[in-house]
Amino acid sequence: MRQRYSLIPVYALLAGFCHAAAAFADQPLATSYNGFAFKLLNQLVKEQPSTNISISPYSVATALQVVENGAAGKTKTEMQQILGTNGLLSADVNAANKEIAQSLMNGNANVTLIIANAIWYRSGVPVKPAFIAATKQFYDAEVSALNFADPHSVDVINEWASDKTQGKIRRMADGMIDPTDTRLFLADAVYFKGKWTSPFAVKETKNRPFYLRGGGQKMIPMMTQTRTLAYRQGSGYQAVRLPYVGENLAMYVFLPDSGSSPENILGTLSGDTWQRDIKPGFRSTEGTIVLPKFMIEYSVELKRPLQSLGMKAAFDPSTADLSGIGAGLFISAARQKTFVEVNEEGTEAAAVTGVGVSLTALKRPATPFQMIVDRPFLFMIEDRRTRTVLFVGVLFDPQSG
Repeated sequence: MRQRYSLIPVYALLAGFCHAAAAFADQPLATSYNGFAFKLLNQLVKEQPSTNISISPYSVATALQVVENGAAGKTKTEMQQILGTNGLLSADVNAANKEIAQSLMNGNANVTLIIANAIWYRSGVPVKPAFIAATKQFYDAEVSALNFADPHSVDVINEWASDKTQGKIRRMADGMIDPTDTRLFLADAVYFKGKWTSPFAVKETKNRPFYLRGGGQKMIPMMTQTRTLAYRQGSGYQAVRLPYVGENLAMYVFLPDSGSSPENILGTLSGDTWQRDIKPGFRSTEGTIVLPKFMIEYSVELKRPLQSLGMKAAFDPSTADLSGIGAGLFISAARQKTFVEVNEEGTEAAAVTGVGVSLTALKRPATPFQMIVDRPFLFMIEDRRTRTVLFVGVLFDPQSG
């Protein structure tokens, strides 16, 4: 994992929101995927305590859903369980994925949002036509043959990832290709860049102490803004919604109370509680938000956390059933790389998820709030039309690197 800190500036119209929200009111997939988001982040925080973490659960879920279309038996059941799609027909899940992706890209004209999928399969080795057809139809994937025996084949994938993320995700597939056994590699990319509806004034950015876990502090640049925002005083935390231009996409920041932690907040979050209990508790409130400028570059191997969540068969050559893709296959590698930068102007974020498939051998406050984010906190970026969490993470140290 590599993280760095930088001071370089960079992440549907409101009138259409009510109609769009109604269109997705009965959409269970976003709730399922958001539940997966909180479970995966929680697992990563357990495995990497006090580490800055940033993931795109939407990208991971999309990549896994593409693979799940080619799975069967216990492999398919386990994948459905961790994605929260058990009980839903694959055809309905695919159609919902397509609807969400189209809404994300077509309904956010005021920001830059790129979603892309691709599949490379080994030259001369057949892949089930139905699998390829579904991936093209529902995920608009680029599909092409690739000679994995050529050491430069990884460069093709890396160049695709870099291109789709405006150069933010590089060397994505290094070490993930086996020149002999890799039969298929799929990738999902998400790139976002948006300006705050109300930018933070640069002149208000001052060095302030950020209190680290375990004691100690660092003086870091903190942005400050006083205005009316969607705010919530929850049980053990404060939270605020910071919208991007267009008002649809926004960053939520959760600040644990003293004596609490981001882990405690994560323990209360699920797809259902987020939509049913927490989001409705935000109220327009005048107050002050103090937020650190930060940048995170994060890379994670997904095999172990996904296995811990219950997805075991797909990674085991002796039990994997990906017969809908081809014979004798299993998931040999799964990785995500992300980039998130937050400053006075807005936010830039990118993620690529790669999967290698190989052959088997509360109430409104009475007074103005003050929310000084000077200790480890949780953040997420959500699209409210589709109710999809695109990025989520925890920040323990803004200057770790």
